[in-house]
Amino acid sequence: MIVTLAGHVDHGKTSLVKALTGVDTDRLAEERRRGLTIDLGFAYLERDGTVLGFVDVPGHQRFIHNMVAGIASMQFALLVVAADDGPMPQSREHLQILQLTGVRHGLIALTKIDRVDESRIQEATRQVRAMVSGSFLEAAVILPTSVETGAGIDALANELWSASSRQSETTPTRQMRLAIDRSFNVQGSGVVVTGTVHAGQLTRDQELSVFPSGKKARVRGLRVQNQTAERATQGDRTAVNLAGIGLEDVTRGCWLTEGQCRSGHNFIVDLRVVEEFPRNVRHWSPVHVYHATTHSTGRLALLASGQLLPGSRQEVEIIADEPLCAKHGDHVVLRDQSLDVTLGGGRILTDLPPGRLRRRNPRRLAPVAAFRNDHPREILQHLLELGPTDLVQFQDTLSLTHDELAALLDDLPLKRHGNLVINQSMWDAWRDEVLDAIERYLADHPNQPGIKLNQLPSDIPDVYRTQLLSELVGEKRVVQTAGAFHLPTHEASLSEQEQQLLDKLQPSIDVLQAPSIGDLSKITNTPIPKLDAGLKALANRGVLTRISAKRYYLPTHLETLADHVVTLANQAPFTVRQFRDAAGIGRNVAIEVLEFFDRKGFTRRSGDTRSVLATGALGFGRGSPP
Repeated sequence: MIVTLAGHVDHGKTSLVKALTGVDTDRLAEERRRGLTIDLGFAYLERDGTVLGFVDVPGHQRFIHNMVAGIASMQFALLVVAADDGPMPQSREHLQILQLTGVRHGLIALTKIDRVDESRIQEATRQVRAMVSGSFLEAAVILPTSVETGAGIDALANELWSASSRQSETTPTRQMRLAIDRSFNVQGSGVVVTGTVHAGQLTRDQELSVFPSGKKARVRGLRVQNQTAERATQGDRTAVNLAGIGLEDVTRGCWLTEGQCRSGHNFIVDLRVVEEFPRNVRHWSPVHVYHATTHSTGRLALLASGQLLPGSRQEVEIIADEPLCAKHGDHVVLRDQSLDVTLGGGRILTDLPPGRLRRRNPRRLAPVAAFRNDHPREILQHLLELGPTDLVQFQDTLSLTHDELAALLDDLPLKRHGNLVINQSMWDAWRDEVLDAIERYLADHPNQPGIKLNQLPSDIPDVYRTQLLSELVGEKRVVQTAGAFHLPTHEASLSEQEQQLLDKLQPSIDVLQAPSIGDLSKITNTPIPKLDAGLKALANRGVLTRISAKRYYLPTHLETLADHVVTLANQAPFTVRQFRDAAGIGRNVAIEVLEFFDRKGFTRRSGDTRSVLATGALGFGRGSPP
């Protein structure tokens, strides 16, 4: 168990740790000269193979950023209050910060009782009870202690050991993240970093990423609670010996992560403003943002009109100047930049990058409601109700392992397209919407061959339109003709002028080797520009298929040529010459036809030979998919 000490400056936190462990956590020369803690200090106490770790945080207001860096939500709090002073400003502020960072268990040490009489001890106890009322320490044990006489030290140690025995072992979940609070070189070993494992499991030889640089490092060795270990899990105080990285790349505020942590600047936070904050909170207030060991300046953006009152709670957007490796469920603490006091803090719901929509646009904020849940399955189901969900973004926001994500998706009825997934029910609704749109279009435009891809309902994302139509074409509920889609019963009639041109061309094009436009112009005595316009009109009707800039085919003859291709490919990859001989057409025409098949995804060229990719991918005749 990791115990975080908190309290006002000079209330005896460091002395209390020394009395418990024998270790003076003021390791810096300036700390010893000035007699106050400036940076984090660490000590350990072992009994019967179990270890208690102590994090001694600074009590002075000037070093509040170092104090916040020493707290993690899974730690145990030891709030220290001197009996002679009673609760002081930093006593209250440290209690606020413990609460805001998600700490839920702890006890209280009343120190320096040797300096006061019994009545003062009782009065100080009442003051402490009043201060912690309504907080997670409301029912906590208050132990009177003195490092001078030793009074209460054993009782305090026993309470801590008892709390440690009640602490359940954490099952490693989520991707591993460790917030770095110190880094240094050890002669003969190299770079060592220390910090608290916020999630997941860390093991020897594991490959890790460093946030925010993205550089890679390997775990050479581990110490957990000051003992050599093979692994570290959530909540463990850990020292990690790293290979492949420089000391300058792993300073306080960096993270070690199992996966690549996406840099984020915009986060939605369920913010609680502390009751003691001296004024209302306005939109775009400048703040200090503290997330684990990371500190950044930033802005607080309100998502509703008006101002936030002290003691109120509301979802807000935090815009950090520096990137944060923050995930759903993490906690942040905000301090006002001008007043230099704690404004509030709360739980991160999700990152929400800026986009084309305005900050308060309901469409931009709609996904936020999903992240009010704690369970990934409930979050995913809520997101899927809104529309397509990006699995990569979802996994990153929740820091899920690949196994966790796979388990979530295993029994959900989903349709997938790349990284996007949607509910099967939404997919079915889109199918019906596409069929209705085609039917309405053909009713209004009976002479058109069908509806184009970009004319489908705008609420269906572009990435799904082709997939939807391919499925409907494959089921023969929709037919594709020359890039347009229609119902199987629809036949677009040709205009009188188009029919005359087709009749005129029919004897010349009803062959396996279709003539070029130039040859057709000579045969029919028609100027090329006029002929080209007429051929394009017939292709739009699906009567002809344009295979190149100078050649058009009847779809039935292209089907015949495709049959020759399939026959050849069933034996082995084939050459242009083999196809030419099998089809009985000229070499140049054979090349044009094969290049058309290549563009359609029907064939693929490899060197001098070709093979068939998919017999359903032609797309030049009636009934072919897009």
